[in-house]
Amino acid sequence: MEDSKFEASITDDRPILVSQEEIEKRRRITSSTLASFAVDNIPINPDTQHIFKDFVEGKIATNEEVTALLHAHYTKVALENN
Repeated sequence: MEDSKFEASITDDRPILVSQEEIEKRRRITSSTLASFAVDNIPINPDTQHIFKDFVEGKIATNEEVTALLHAHYTKVALENN
């Protein structure tokens, strides 16, 4: 994982795109999901964690945007590994 990607997600000043109520809902869902991953011993990819964090915190508005960002990330990784 590149530190600059992680740091950017912490310090960026993008606006919050969803309501506080939606952020709280996303936090609850993410907490439950991460707990399930831990119970099943499923590793979390640190290279994409910033995308999910930005979604939970409301800096990414939709699931479609998350999907597009993940697709772009994994396409780039696949091309780099060929």
